[in-house]
Amino acid sequence: MSHARGTLFALVALSTAMVCLGDSRALSLVVSQEQSYFFGTKPANNLLCYTKTISKASALPATVTYTNGNMKNINFVTINADRYSPLGYTVDLTSGQLGTTAISYKLNGPSLLPYAIIVNMYCDP
Repeated sequence: MSHARGTLFALVALSTAMVCLGDSRALSLVVSQEQSYFFGTKPANNLLCYTKTISKASALPATVTYTNGNMKNINFVTINADRYSPLGYTVDLTSGQLGTTAISYKLNGPSLLPYAIIVNMYCDP
Protein backbone atom coordinates (compact mmCIF):
# COMPACT_ATOMS: atom_id res chain seq x y z
CA MET A 1 0.00 0.00 0.00
CA SER A 2 2.81 2.48 0.83
CA HIS A 3 4.47 1.69 -2.54
CA ALA A 4 1.24 2.64 -4.33
CA ARG A 5 1.07 5.91 -2.34
CA GLY A 6 4.68 6.68 -3.24
CA THR A 7 3.97 6.08 -6.91
CA LEU A 8 0.82 8.20 -6.74
CA PHE A 9 2.73 10.99 -4.99
CA ALA A 10 5.44 10.88 -7.67
CA LEU A 11 2.84 11.08 -10.44
CA VAL A 12 1.08 14.01 -8.76
CA ALA A 13 4.41 15.82 -8.25
CA LEU A 14 5.42 15.22 -11.86
CA SER A 15 2.03 16.39 -13.15
CA THR A 16 2.22 19.52 -11.00
CA ALA A 17 5.72 20.29 -12.26
CA MET A 18 4.58 19.87 -15.86
CA VAL A 19 1.66 22.26 -15.32
CA CYS A 20 3.92 24.81 -13.60
CA LEU A 21 6.37 24.64 -16.49
CA GLY A 22 3.59 24.75 -19.04
CA ASP A 23 4.65 28.18 -20.30
CA SER A 24 6.66 28.69 -23.48
CA ARG A 25 9.74 27.00 -22.01
CA ALA A 26 7.96 23.66 -22.17
CA LEU A 27 7.97 23.82 -25.97
CA SER A 28 11.57 24.98 -26.37
CA LEU A 29 14.79 23.10 -25.78
CA VAL A 30 16.78 26.36 -25.89
CA VAL A 31 18.44 27.21 -22.60
CA SER A 32 19.78 30.75 -22.73
CA GLN A 33 19.39 34.05 -20.96
CA GLU A 34 21.04 36.02 -23.77
CA GLN A 35 19.06 39.05 -24.92
CA SER A 36 21.55 40.73 -27.30
CA TYR A 37 23.99 39.59 -29.96
CA PHE A 38 26.56 41.62 -31.91
CA PHE A 39 28.44 40.25 -34.91
CA GLY A 40 31.39 42.03 -36.54
CA THR A 41 32.56 45.59 -35.99
CA LYS A 42 30.75 48.67 -37.22
CA PRO A 43 32.93 51.02 -39.24
CA ALA A 44 31.97 54.65 -38.59
CA ASN A 45 30.80 55.18 -42.16
CA ASN A 46 28.57 52.09 -42.41
CA LEU A 47 24.86 52.65 -42.93
CA LEU A 48 21.82 50.79 -41.63
CA CYS A 49 20.83 48.79 -44.70
CA TYR A 50 18.32 46.29 -43.27
CA THR A 51 16.06 46.03 -40.27
CA LYS A 52 13.51 43.41 -39.30
CA THR A 53 11.37 43.03 -36.20
CA ILE A 54 10.19 39.64 -35.04
CA SER A 55 7.04 40.53 -33.13
CA LYS A 56 6.19 39.62 -29.56
CA ALA A 57 4.21 36.33 -29.45
CA SER A 58 5.87 35.08 -32.66
CA ALA A 59 6.85 31.44 -32.85
CA LEU A 60 10.52 30.48 -32.94
CA PRO A 61 12.61 29.22 -34.61
CA ALA A 62 12.64 32.05 -37.15
CA THR A 63 15.03 32.72 -39.99
CA VAL A 64 16.26 36.17 -40.94
CA THR A 65 17.85 36.38 -44.39
CA TYR A 66 19.12 39.45 -46.20
CA THR A 67 20.82 39.94 -49.55
CA ASN A 68 21.94 43.47 -50.33
CA GLY A 69 20.61 44.32 -53.78
CA ASN A 70 23.09 47.20 -54.08
CA MET A 71 26.00 44.75 -53.78
CA LYS A 72 27.26 46.43 -50.57
CA ASN A 73 28.93 44.20 -47.99
CA ILE A 74 27.22 43.53 -44.65
CA ASN A 75 29.79 44.27 -41.93
CA PHE A 76 27.92 44.49 -38.64
CA VAL A 77 24.75 42.85 -37.29
CA THR A 78 22.87 43.47 -34.05
CA ILE A 79 20.07 41.23 -32.80
CA ASN A 80 18.37 42.52 -29.64
CA ALA A 81 15.30 41.82 -27.54
CA ASP A 82 13.25 44.94 -26.88
CA ARG A 83 12.90 44.13 -23.17
CA TYR A 84 14.40 41.85 -20.53
CA SER A 85 13.04 38.38 -19.94
CA PRO A 86 14.52 35.38 -18.12
CA LEU A 87 13.78 33.46 -21.33
CA GLY A 88 16.60 34.21 -23.73
CA TYR A 89 17.28 33.03 -27.25
CA THR A 90 20.19 31.81 -29.35
CA VAL A 91 21.36 32.77 -32.81
CA ASP A 92 22.99 30.49 -35.40
CA LEU A 93 24.60 31.64 -38.63
CA THR A 94 23.00 29.44 -41.30
CA SER A 95 24.47 30.85 -44.51
CA GLY A 96 26.68 33.62 -45.80
CA GLN A 97 29.14 35.58 -43.72
CA LEU A 98 30.04 39.09 -42.67
CA GLY A 99 31.95 41.03 -45.32
CA THR A 100 29.72 39.66 -48.10
CA THR A 101 26.40 40.79 -49.59
CA ALA A 102 24.23 38.00 -48.15
CA ILE A 103 23.74 36.48 -44.72
CA SER A 104 21.16 34.37 -42.88
CA TYR A 105 20.60 33.71 -39.18
CA LYS A 106 18.31 31.29 -37.36
CA LEU A 107 16.87 32.47 -34.04
CA ASN A 108 15.93 29.77 -31.53
CA GLY A 109 14.08 30.30 -28.28
CA PRO A 110 10.69 30.37 -26.62
CA SER A 111 7.92 29.13 -28.88
CA LEU A 112 5.93 32.27 -28.18
CA LEU A 113 8.24 35.23 -27.70
CA PRO A 114 7.60 37.28 -24.55
CA TYR A 115 9.35 40.20 -26.30
CA ALA A 116 10.10 41.48 -29.80
CA ILE A 117 13.51 40.90 -31.41
CA ILE A 118 14.99 43.64 -33.59
CA VAL A 119 17.58 42.72 -36.22
CA ASN A 120 19.74 45.51 -37.69
CA MET A 121 22.36 45.05 -40.41
CA TYR A 122 24.91 47.69 -41.38
CA CYS A 123 26.55 47.82 -44.81
CA ASP A 124 29.26 49.66 -46.72
CA PRO A 125 28.11 53.11 -47.89
